Amino acid sequence: MTYLCERCKHETYRYDVCNYCGRKICNNCIKSSQTSTKILHLVICKDCWTDIEKRKMYKHRQVPAQMTTKA
Repeated sequence: MTYLCERCKHETYRYDVCNYCGRKICNNCIKSSQTSTKILHLVICKDCWTDIEKRKMYKHRQVPAQMTTKA
């Protein structure tokens, strides 16, 4: 099963979700990723990397409030 990257519109078999804009992105569109804690894996896309506020949040290992979900 293939998925469509929401940033570059290419087909991919594996995708990650950007923690700062919520789009499904392929490996080519990922600017950086890190494991903040044992459970939290942060991914930032190339578009969000150009936004200084989102980049600061990523470097400080924070997730935006609208991206957190309460179950």
